[in-house]
Amino acid sequence: RPNHEFRGFQGQIEAGKIRVGDEITSLPSNEQAHVKSIHIGSQEVEEAQKGQPVTIQLDREVDVSRGCVFSIDSEVKTATAVNATILWMDDVELENGKNFFVKIGTKMIPGIVTQILYAIDVNTGEERAVDTLSKNEIAVCELTFSDKVMVDEFEKHKTLGELILIDRITNMTSACGVINEITDEENALYEGKVNKQLRASSKGQTAVIVEFPIGKKGITKELLEKVEKELVMEGRHTYLYIPEAGSHVAEVVRHLNRAGIIVLLGLSENSVTKGLDKSKPYYFANWLEETGTTVPEIVDYIKKISAFNAL
Repeated sequence: RPNHEFRGFQGQIEAGKIRVGDEITSLPSNEQAHVKSIHIGSQEVEEAQKGQPVTIQLDREVDVSRGCVFSIDSEVKTATAVNATILWMDDVELENGKNFFVKIGTKMIPGIVTQILYAIDVNTGEERAVDTLSKNEIAVCELTFSDKVMVDEFEKHKTLGELILIDRITNMTSACGVINEITDEENALYEGKVNKQLRASSKGQTAVIVEFPIGKKGITKELLEKVEKELVMEGRHTYLYIPEAGSHVAEVVRHLNRAGIIVLLGLSENSVTKGLDKSKPYYFANWLEETGTTVPEIVDYIKKISAFNAL
């Protein structure tokens, strides 16, 4: 650093060349600036090329942090969802909805395996539909990220086309893989803010409201408390809500649903449910016709309807 006013960005040239005076775009912010100087070690140069470690000084301030990419007329994309082939390396099976830290290049970002599309037999190449993935199995999956990140297909760009999945609890590498294609959709997790889908997805479940008619068909408060406990013990984010007289039931339930949790709604004949929209696909009112009323039966049913991407 030649003086206290010097601000440079260090990294490695992954493709092509860069010269003093070039206009670069900083991704994902999409801000433009011109290259003021290039340094390789302590030496100032006019040009750098693929494979060289450099320090680049720009002619203006731009929003840059670890994992950002400088681009010159390249096709590097920013995305929130990709299709990837992964090798599962964890002893614990992979299930839909499991969340990780995803590392792409030097960027680390929260992400979720939204769907295991199919596993690939390593001996025959046969594709087979699966719901889980065991250690050393290979599969094609859909991944969604909590924010925009620079990615590319592996065939086009090795560094931005490979990724690893890191367990958020143990910090161990659970999988490695390559990106097949960018699959951004309108229902991706990133909307510029935290939404219901992101909250529910980070919990590995779908937010649902299950209505219980207390006093009918053997439904009691004690039964609901047991159901809530079983679901919580199995890792489901669940809340038992039995409204008191005068409660604004519809408003409370709406906020609980936006929190991305499973709501067990116990209603009596005197409960006021004005404004409660029971037509929503995530609201289950007549479910007793489909299952029994024992704790195991109710828990199994709720686990089924609240499974990630169940709706």
